[in-house]
Amino acid sequence: MTVRIVTDSSADLPADLAQQHDITVLPCYVVVDDQTFKDGVEINADDFYRRLQAEGRTPTTAQPTVADFQEVYRELTGQGDQVVSIHVSEKLSGTLNSAEQAKASINEAEIEIIDSQLASIPLGLAVLDVAINAAEGGNYHDIADKARQGLGTHHGYFALDTLVYLHKGGRIGKAQAFMGSILSVKPILKLQNGEAHPVERPRNSERAMRRLVELTKELAPVRRLAVIHSTNPERMAVLKEQLTGLVPGGQIIDARFGSTLGTYIGPEALGVAVTQ
Repeated sequence: MTVRIVTDSSADLPADLAQQHDITVLPCYVVVDDQTFKDGVEINADDFYRRLQAEGRTPTTAQPTVADFQEVYRELTGQGDQVVSIHVSEKLSGTLNSAEQAKASINEAEIEIIDSQLASIPLGLAVLDVAINAAEGGNYHDIADKARQGLGTHHGYFALDTLVYLHKGGRIGKAQAFMGSILSVKPILKLQNGEAHPVERPRNSERAMRRLVELTKELAPVRRLAVIHSTNPERMAVLKEQLTGLVPGGQIIDARFGSTLGTYIGPEALGVAVTQ
């Protein structure tokens, strides 16, 4: 019997890693100019950010539906597999609710659902850990318990060009404290207790980059490291180079904010995630 891992596209997990570790990724939905797309399936990142920065309605997002989860859960459990399903923080999305409803509708389903209290690539790293543990064998209950115990080892920092998109999308959370200086800073946020918390407000992008590096190095030693960007891969490459002392450069994961997180993160954003 195999334990299969399910997550959602807000994990921003690179497609090659998801495929390599046999991780099922349910796409979230993004509504742009009154059109609904499956994140990463029906709209790619380049097209999304082009639309985001054009004049028009602010994009909105929606979690995978109960039916989406039912289809995946029935397919996997119908093959005799057990499922560990780990998803974006319940404080940021209704994804967990969809998953729980789907599980409740399937009789005797061997499914464990986990609120990661994370989002984006920090969630991606948590998912990767679960998949690697599952590949080593074991019962789905035990794998889920180990995953929950390890959630505190995954951390993320995000340097935004602006808080405008986070504010418009209603996901500002504790970062509301930075709103008074929304136009004059490049805020750094972290994920804590399932939502975005303010860390610092550097005055320019260069300072924000330095602080991302310093804050990440304070988490050393680390087992796994990822960098992520929305629209500026060149800046991400510089960030990656400055972090290569923490793990070998070839082991650092490159990722990109998809349309789900991009709706709130906005253009010119950078991020770092580590697993301790």
